[in-house]
Amino acid sequence: MSKNTINPALTPKPRKRAKRHTETAQFDAFVRRILRAYARRVADGDIEALRMLAGLSAEVDAVTRAAVAGLRTKPYSYSWSQIADRLGVSPQGAQQRFGKPSDRNALDRRLLESGLGVTLATLVQVFADHHPGNPPASRCPGCGYRYPDGVSDCPTNATVRPLLYKRRDENRAEVARLSADAFTDLHEPVKARFRAAVRQAANPTPSPDLPRPTLFDLPGRTRRDDNH
Repeated sequence: MSKNTINPALTPKPRKRAKRHTETAQFDAFVRRILRAYARRVADGDIEALRMLAGLSAEVDAVTRAAVAGLRTKPYSYSWSQIADRLGVSPQGAQQRFGKPSDRNALDRRLLESGLGVTLATLVQVFADHHPGNPPASRCPGCGYRYPDGVSDCPTNATVRPLLYKRRDENRAEVARLSADAFTDLHEPVKARFRAAVRQAANPTPSPDLPRPTLFDLPGRTRRDDNH
């Protein structure tokens, strides 16, 4: 076998192929195009795929939670205030929605920290942050709690609602800061129950990866026959 006569010093090293880098904005645009194309395929008569398409909302929540977890760890260590600012929510809401799973069914920190001394202004702000909106969301915008059938409040607002209603006359101007939907919801709970019924009809099947809480299920509630 002949001896290798190649002189390493005179032989140029092969160039490493440059790593392709996709800008986040370009990747975002690509994902949006895929989703729109998916919607067009379903709209073109594929009704069986509708459930899978709707289930992507839960997937987006899950991957957003993973992204937030990465931003919270070293070497980035972004604060909850910085994350909340990008999401357009309060730091407490961001922490409850995207923090540890146990936090998403816990009471808002502002209530726990204030205790019996909670101010009316705090009750108003917490109620507003956790209000499901109109049209109603399937999850609380403040803590990510998935509303069970027949339930219109997350655990936080289920606690805040009676307290705020009882103390509403302490400062009517403060209560008037609520949005029109939240103000009406506070004073007319029957509409809240109707809102929950509309949400149930629009979203009959919850995401399979999340348990359906029953803590606040209304006693004696009966389901209507879907074929009725």
